[in-house]
Amino acid sequence: MSLFGVIRDVDGNPIHAAQDADGDYHLCTAAIQEIITSTNNFTTANLASGASFTGSADETLGINGIQVYHAADQDCTVYLDQGIDNTFASSSQTITDSFICLANEPCSRTYTSVSPYYRIRVVNIDLDGEATTKLVTATGMTPIINTLPRSLSPQGNLQVVASLRGDENYDRHAWINPTSELAVSPVYRMVGTAFGGVVKDPNFWTDDSLRDGTVTQDGGEIELNTNTTANGQAKYTTVNKARFVAGSAQLFTAAVNFVTTGSIDNIRRVGAYTSTGSVVEDGFFFELSGSTFSIATKRSGSAAVKVDSGDFNGNIGQNFVPVADTYYKLSVEFTPLSAFWYVDDSLLHKIKAAHKSNTLTLPVTLENENVNDSVAPIGFDCVGAYIARQGEITTNPISKYILTGTEVLKYGAGVLRRIIVSDNIGGVIIYDNTVAGGKIITDLDTSQGTEPLGSVEFDIPFSDGLTIVITDDVGVTVVYE
Repeated sequence: MSLFGVIRDVDGNPIHAAQDADGDYHLCTAAIQEIITSTNNFTTANLASGASFTGSADETLGINGIQVYHAADQDCTVYLDQGIDNTFASSSQTITDSFICLANEPCSRTYTSVSPYYRIRVVNIDLDGEATTKLVTATGMTPIINTLPRSLSPQGNLQVVASLRGDENYDRHAWINPTSELAVSPVYRMVGTAFGGVVKDPNFWTDDSLRDGTVTQDGGEIELNTNTTANGQAKYTTVNKARFVAGSAQLFTAAVNFVTTGSIDNIRRVGAYTSTGSVVEDGFFFELSGSTFSIATKRSGSAAVKVDSGDFNGNIGQNFVPVADTYYKLSVEFTPLSAFWYVDDSLLHKIKAAHKSNTLTLPVTLENENVNDSVAPIGFDCVGAYIARQGEITTNPISKYILTGTEVLKYGAGVLRRIIVSDNIGGVIIYDNTVAGGKIITDLDTSQGTEPLGSVEFDIPFSDGLTIVITDDVGVTVVYE
C-alpha cells in the first residue's frame, strides 16, 4: 500500500475497488476466460459408411469443460474419450461419452473435463451405406463452463426431463401408455432347458456333432469337445426355434466357459443362430476364433459381419477377451432394427441397423470346431442356455376352413390352438413343416366316430411351418397363430 492508501501489485499497478448498492467498497476481481480451439480434434474430412475419424490427445490441465460441435449429411455417432494417458491404450482406464447426431441436424454437447487428456472419435453409421459429402467436427476447451441447457422454457424456467433410464443402455427409457400406465413386458422362456443328470434329452436338444466331436452331460453341465480326430466338431442345438413376434424383442442368454484361451485353428461359437454343418446361416452370436473374440451377425447368402475385440462400443470398453476357465453370462437382445451383446449384464456392443438376419425365429446353438486338420482336444462348457421373448406369449389367432386336400397354412413359426372337425369320414394330418412331410404334430382319424368330432384343443408351438393334409371331405377349421 502506498502512502496515499492505494493498493498496488508487484509491478506498481493499482488494484481497484468497486462500490456496491449499500455503499460498501470491495476489491475488484476478474476471471479471464481463455477458449482453446483444438486442431487435434477437428475434421472436415468426409467418411465412408462405417468409416471413422479418430482425433489425437489434447491436454486438459487447467480446463474445466470440453465443447463438442458436429454436423454432417449422414447419421454419425460422436465419441468423447477421456483418459489418464495420451494413447488411450487401456479401455478400463478410459471414460467414454457418446451421442448420435442425425443427418443434416447439427449437434453440440458440453462435457466436464475429468481426466488429463481427451480425444474425439466420429463414426458414419448411415444404414444405407452412404458416405458423407459434408462433415465438420470441432472441439473447444474452456476454464469456466456452464453445463446447463442452452435455453430456458417459454416461461423462463429451467427445462428438466424426468425419465426412468437404463444404466447399460442410456437411450432406453420406461414407456407410459395413453392411459397413463407403465408399459411392461413379461419375459417368457421359449427354447432351452437346464442340463440335469447325465442323459442328454433329444426331445429338447439335437446333437449334430461330426468327426468324433462329442457333447457330454453331467452334473448340470454339458461339455463340447473336439477330441483328437482332425477337424472334430461338437455341436448342440435346440430342437425347436424361438418364435419371433413383431413388437417383442428376443433375448438369448447362456452361461458358458471357454475352458482355455483362444487356440489356433479352433472356433467356439454360442448364440441364437441356425447353421448347417460348419456353415452359419442366420442369427446373432459370440465367437472365439483362434485368439480373436468377436460378436457377429449373419444373413443367409451373405458373409458374416463381425466386430472384433478392439472395436467394441459398449460400456465394457473397446477390448474384451474371455479369460480361461471362467464362466460368463453371455446375452444377446435382438429385434428387426437392432442387436445388443452383453457380458455379465454389462453392454459389450450394440448395432442399430435393420435386416441383420433373414429370420429372427432362431434356435440356441453351441459349437466347438477344429479347422485346418487340427487334432487339438479343445473344450467348451455350458451350464444353461435359452431364448426368451420380452413380450406377451399369446397373439391374436387366425382361422382357416379347409374341406379336403393339402394346404400350407403358415410359413414360419407359430402356435396351433385348435382344430374343429365338421365330419367323421376321413383323416387329418398336421405337419410342422411347409410341405406334407417331416415332423407330425397330430394325426386324427375322424372316421372312427359316428358323430362329428368337434373341437380338439392343442396349444402346441411349431417352428418351421404349418401344413395340413385331409383325406376325404372331412372339412376342418384350424385356429392358429
